[in-house]
Amino acid sequence: MKIFLVNPPFIEVYGPYREAAKLGAQPQMPLGLAYIAAVARDLGHDVVLLDADVEGLSIDKVVEKVGDAKPDLVGVSATTPIYSNGREILEKVKEVNGEITTVLGGFHITALPKETMEESEAVDYGIIGEGEDTFKELIDVLCGRKDVKDTAGLAYRDEKGRITVNKRRKPIQNLESVPYPARDLLKTGRYIWGIPGKGLVPVTSIITTRGCPFQCIFCGVDTMFPGKPRYRLVDDILDEIESVISLFSINHFMFSDDTLTLNKERVLRFCRQVRKRGLDFTFEGYTRADCVDKEILQELKSVGLLRLSFGVESGNQKILDAIKKGTTLGQLKRAYEWCSELGIESRCSLMIGHPFETRETVEETLKFVTRELKVYQAYVNITTPYPGSELYELAKEGYGGLRLLTDDWSQYRRYGKAVMEMNDLDSKDLVRLQKKFYLRFYLRPHIIVYNIRRAGFKAALVNTIGFLRSVFSREKS
Repeated sequence: MKIFLVNPPFIEVYGPYREAAKLGAQPQMPLGLAYIAAVARDLGHDVVLLDADVEGLSIDKVVEKVGDAKPDLVGVSATTPIYSNGREILEKVKEVNGEITTVLGGFHITALPKETMEESEAVDYGIIGEGEDTFKELIDVLCGRKDVKDTAGLAYRDEKGRITVNKRRKPIQNLESVPYPARDLLKTGRYIWGIPGKGLVPVTSIITTRGCPFQCIFCGVDTMFPGKPRYRLVDDILDEIESVISLFSINHFMFSDDTLTLNKERVLRFCRQVRKRGLDFTFEGYTRADCVDKEILQELKSVGLLRLSFGVESGNQKILDAIKKGTTLGQLKRAYEWCSELGIESRCSLMIGHPFETRETVEETLKFVTRELKVYQAYVNITTPYPGSELYELAKEGYGGLRLLTDDWSQYRRYGKAVMEMNDLDSKDLVRLQKKFYLRFYLRPHIIVYNIRRAGFKAALVNTIGFLRSVFSREKS
């Protein structure tokens, strides 16, 4: 069987911030699809894996590539912000050749399986949740070796066009049974990031856990990976890292775990094993302020940690409590101070437009981030209630003054668009406050000096021009 897997175009979700995103929002390898590709290839199938943005392809060009390849099956993975693009790809593929089997996976259809299948007849099958085993069995279904009714984790249409959503598949407990992602099917040299002290270098993503024990209302990870977090063995992780270094000459890794330092003893064991093997690589990742201490940061720094991102979310403690973040402002300040002391570059992500948010609380967050935190890079998002998150249900109920404006999924972006209003903030206010936040954060003298030192004058100038164009551009509907 010839299988064609597609990561749809993504850059447009940044709206008016496209210019800045092209310069500073690094492309991340589509690991989910790369895992699926590896599974299919291990079964002996011919697999193509295409990352549209990295290859600079529009939707029409993607469909043209599919047409040239003449596959038996086209699979697309999509989160809510790019679901519309994924659906359009499958619809156009069907227009060209109605005999091609189409499959949609990812967060959006996992959260809304029946509704998503109803929205487009171009989707033949939906993969719900973790995809490796389900995709493997779907191939058996298509080859006549298995009954579709017995395939857990699958949504499909029967011979009369009726939609059926089978029971969820149990999570994979032995993550070592999953083959390493098929990175060789991607253009690995095009995933270029600016790395502290290294300049622009090729980077690959890697994941060591699936699932998260925390209950932040804006996150849908528990919908995708329900239950307790599952951990890969440290030796298996390091074997993969050694393989990537050897095969692709890539020496910087982005750990895409939801919380890199979730299990302290496991992290310390990882550091010990890196030293024991004499591995030389650098890395970065995401974590929480309540999941670090100075010891663990020192250990990670000693084996190559260069950059760490924390979810700040808000500078108002009542809002942090309302969104079930589980961290305190004091913990956040301390985490950033430790990173600064140890020379670990830190980033923060935050949102404006939470339940109970007001103009006053947005200003509190701005002051907290710019005056209290030793952080030099910030991602300012407009809170968006993605399906599969508790926030989506709460928004429909009006929790904390929220007013949900639309169910047009193409509008569910975090930049230059707001699909909720709350209290004394309307959608236009949130868009303006996002711009204000970016300007007040990045145009501070010490941040300008830092970025010039970090990137060099020429690169800093190019980045600044792109940033200003983004901030002062107008969103196109």
